[in-house]
Amino acid sequence: MARAQGAAPVLPAGVTATQIARWDVARLNRILTTDMPAFSGVNVEYPAARNAVRLYRVTYPSVVPELGNKPVALTGLVAIPEVPQTTLPLVSYQHGTVYGKQEVPSYPENSPETQLMIALFAGQGYLLTGADYVGMGDSREPQGYMVKASHQQATADMLPAARAFLAAQGLTPSQLFLGGWSQGGYVTMAMLERLEAIGVPVRAAATASAPVDPWAALNGFLNFPRPNDADWVGTLFILASFSFENYYQVPGLARSLLKPEHYDVCRGAYEGQAVDPTKIPTKLRDLVAEPYFDAAFFAGSPFGRMLFENQAYRWVVRTPTRNYYGDTDEAITQGIGRLAMVFQQAMGNDKVEAISTGPTSHRGTYARGAAEWKRWFDSLA
Repeated sequence: MARAQGAAPVLPAGVTATQIARWDVARLNRILTTDMPAFSGVNVEYPAARNAVRLYRVTYPSVVPELGNKPVALTGLVAIPEVPQTTLPLVSYQHGTVYGKQEVPSYPENSPETQLMIALFAGQGYLLTGADYVGMGDSREPQGYMVKASHQQATADMLPAARAFLAAQGLTPSQLFLGGWSQGGYVTMAMLERLEAIGVPVRAAATASAPVDPWAALNGFLNFPRPNDADWVGTLFILASFSFENYYQVPGLARSLLKPEHYDVCRGAYEGQAVDPTKIPTKLRDLVAEPYFDAAFFAGSPFGRMLFENQAYRWVVRTPTRNYYGDTDEAITQGIGRLAMVFQQAMGNDKVEAISTGPTSHRGTYARGAAEWKRWFDSLA
């Protein structure tokens, strides 16, 4: 049986855990039947939750590779199902793009996407973890948006911290599964690359709306806009430019990308200050400096070159992987959604499969994709 709830776990140096909530079955099923449809705009038939879940905020040590392996303390979520079994499959969930430092897994009340994972997976007997990333959650650093090595480090370091905490509770993870949506889909692929490189077995990985090639994705918004492109895609340019400036140490990068009249409000948004969202342009032509709309300039710029290097699909994938994409996703084109599969197939590798969720929006793709992850993981676990 699991360790009694009041017993003090013995954890490695730098790892702490605090119980932040217990969600009962009624709460979990309300997420599945009411809250998620309201968030995503689509109705999905999810299997009902069977057990309550205890939620913990875990703090763990990591480093920032881009800053000379600077030591940092990061946070993440561990969700434990209240079931009699002590050996259970483990899902690592990677969250999507947010401005707020606390709109992350370890603050699940602020993260509807995390709530779905808790209800859908932990509510059916899976162990669940989710790193907040560098600069998010209780981390004191600035946000490291799409900063690849830091994402890989934060997620890879979360795993042993979570395993140690679970062991202290008398629990043993069996097979490891990865899942992520939007930015988290990118992080999931980057994490998978890292785990395969260091020999950590992953049973399967799944994403929804994953921008596996941020250079191609942002190039598309600049040079090949679609009628349905989201009015919030400027967020991607804001967060990436300031993050790259901070973590790749390129002074003035964000100022060169963003038009001067919008620089201050964009910096405030990146830093998590309370800003008027109506002050941030919804049209890229109003936000981004004109030279970046020239494809050659974009490709040759420091920003473009860093985006190009931060891809998360150009290696030989050895793990069964499914990338779900929406036909009408306003943030991720079908081409980006299928890109990892096409690249792997070009080598003759069949480990990556791209699957459409139909005419779904960005959030709708996640809502439907997560249900497919669950069915697939169940069949493997």
